[in-house]
Amino acid sequence: MPMINTYHMTVGNRELLLVDVSKSHDVIGTTTVSPVAPDAPVTDVLYCGREAIINMTRASKGNDFSDKLVSQISTTAVCEEAIKTVLSSVSDSYFTYQQSMTKALHPFFELLSEGIYVCHDAKMIPSNGAGEFFWSAYTHRREVAGTATYNRTMGRDSNFTPCFLIPTTSPAEFTEAKVRAQREKIASGKKIGGLAYHMSGMFSALLDGHHSVTACLLDDTEFRCLVVEPLKDMLYETPEQAVQYGREPRIIALSCPYVKIPIGQIPPSMLESFLLRRSGVKPQNFVELRRKAYKTLKTSTRKPIPREVLLKAELLPDASAIESAHAVTELTDEQLDALLAGEIKYDDKIIISQNYYNSIITACNYLQYEDFDRFFTFASAIVDNPDLTATHKYIIERLCGLNNKKIHDFFVSVMEKEDPLYKDHIPSFEAYIKGYQKHLSDNIKDKNHRAQKLSHAMGIMGGDVSDSSLAQMEAIARSGRGGRG
Repeated sequence: MPMINTYHMTVGNRELLLVDVSKSHDVIGTTTVSPVAPDAPVTDVLYCGREAIINMTRASKGNDFSDKLVSQISTTAVCEEAIKTVLSSVSDSYFTYQQSMTKALHPFFELLSEGIYVCHDAKMIPSNGAGEFFWSAYTHRREVAGTATYNRTMGRDSNFTPCFLIPTTSPAEFTEAKVRAQREKIASGKKIGGLAYHMSGMFSALLDGHHSVTACLLDDTEFRCLVVEPLKDMLYETPEQAVQYGREPRIIALSCPYVKIPIGQIPPSMLESFLLRRSGVKPQNFVELRRKAYKTLKTSTRKPIPREVLLKAELLPDASAIESAHAVTELTDEQLDALLAGEIKYDDKIIISQNYYNSIITACNYLQYEDFDRFFTFASAIVDNPDLTATHKYIIERLCGLNNKKIHDFFVSVMEKEDPLYKDHIPSFEAYIKGYQKHLSDNIKDKNHRAQKLSHAMGIMGGDVSDSSLAQMEAIARSGRGGRG
């Protein structure tokens, strides 16, 4: 019988559930496999039961700062019914029926491999970290930015949410009917969410909630997950600190991306369990999993993801933006003005980096993630500055990734200047302006179509309506659906 010990704690301003799993069924976890050749790259595999689901290969063996080759190799749909039942129950229990995190996750804990885990509730981003919708991005093996064990920009000691997603169901399992059902839940005021298991770097495997996250993206609604992170790493004091006490560096914290837990805050029994089990245990089906670890995902049919979903995913923050957001703690308007003036320091302190152009790019990424209005003001000032042409291509690409009237009007005004400085960027401006105008046209058609459907359903004459009238009609329709339950 599995033994589950839980401990609620706060580290800094982070609320978390610390879980010790022992004598488990060992159904879900990660294991390390490698081909017979001694110098072959090492692969980490996420398994569910007897199925190898996700393959992560370290392209540079032994380099913890190297991104990994990622592919989906199977799907949870072929797992045993008991596993699928547990995975599908967790998010409903927690988000829809408001059970405690401990109670909602308990059946899932019983399936995990032995070890210590950190669990928390977090906002997740349905992207591969490079502008592609996560559900259709892993059908072939490729290097994925942001999957390194440790991030060069953020370092080993940063706390961050591993917010990008890797699917565990096939794109062939997508159905618009299931997305509609989840959107109706949102419209009726119900909460929906998912269950994710951390793999590496900024990436987690979505074990349940694929249609829910698609619905949230379409409805511009925040998507949250219960995230479970294995606690495997240790942080040591610096050699300088150790020398002060005349000893070898000691362990000062146990570490996963979300949090670094000081040794003094960990219950002694859990600390002992961590030290005994951190090297990991091979799952009971290891030989079979190793055989399956290098297969490719097989799909009998390939259903297309709606274009609206793919376009919305392109507007989500990417791995560079997240890195910059965590690498920079604050950027004041005075610091931004100093950067625009060609300075790397403000008030005699380095603003971001000794490298000026790296500072400009990092500042742009940070602002795009944190504050669009300041991002636009800063980015447009860069493009307007002929002394910063080395950064123009990158900044213009950043602007082109967002559908926004301010950016459209800015590009129009730049083109009207007919300045030779921008001749290489004219195709990007033209493509953006054309795409934005189509986006507006599609939005108007969609709004009128929704209005006509609602008007017909409510017995009102059709025709064009204002945004406020449409919103009022949809609110009435939602309350009606909610009332019928």
